[in-house]
Amino acid sequence: MIVMPSIDISRGKAVKRVRGIRGSGIIVGDPIEVASELYSLGYSCIHIVDLDAVEGTGSNEYIVKNAASIGFKWIQVGGGIRSIDRASRLISYGASAIVISTAFFMDREIFYEIYNGIGWDKILISIDYDSNRNVMVKGWGTTAIDLDTAVKLVRRARVLGTVFTYISTEGTCMGIDRSIRDYISTFSGLKEYAGGVATYDDLLFLKNVGFDYAVIGMALYKGCLRGVKYV
Repeated sequence: MIVMPSIDISRGKAVKRVRGIRGSGIIVGDPIEVASELYSLGYSCIHIVDLDAVEGTGSNEYIVKNAASIGFKWIQVGGGIRSIDRASRLISYGASAIVISTAFFMDREIFYEIYNGIGWDKILISIDYDSNRNVMVKGWGTTAIDLDTAVKLVRRARVLGTVFTYISTEGTCMGIDRSIRDYISTFSGLKEYAGGVATYDDLLFLKNVGFDYAVIGMALYKGCLRGVKYV
């Protein structure tokens, strides 16, 4: 299993929020400097989230273009991708794949416009869910559907893969949702997990239940899992 660092961007800075709440967490620094340092540590892939695009307050697309020049083998980008124009630009800037949530669960017309425009093999669907098994969209401010229904819908979609993001511990280093093992075996394609990853034992669990990638953020920047690239 590959460990993938997350670089969340707001107002041109790399940040790490707690459960996605603006003003919480830490400011990491200049995102290109952060990405360059991660690359020098031997990380081959990164997960970039444009938080301003999520909230409709701006865009940090140019950072994707700059990050793509560093040399990563894989760059996946999420955050506010709700049009074919934005999706196409990100791919043209060097994104290997984009991560979609809101468009898939709330506006299928837009989702399939993106799908047909860039191809199924460049799309990951993110299931962002909480401890009540609600799937949240629009910056985690709106409930879309329940987790079981979301799982059924995503399993039927032909896409590159699925990202399970456990909102309730995201950015907290408080541990992963181990009940996710009940869902993961029925999925095909790439399987990724994010949210609360804090220890090597968390990574081992995710590997053993079948995940291909573990996305880490706060644990990386606080030094808990810094330098761990594979399990």
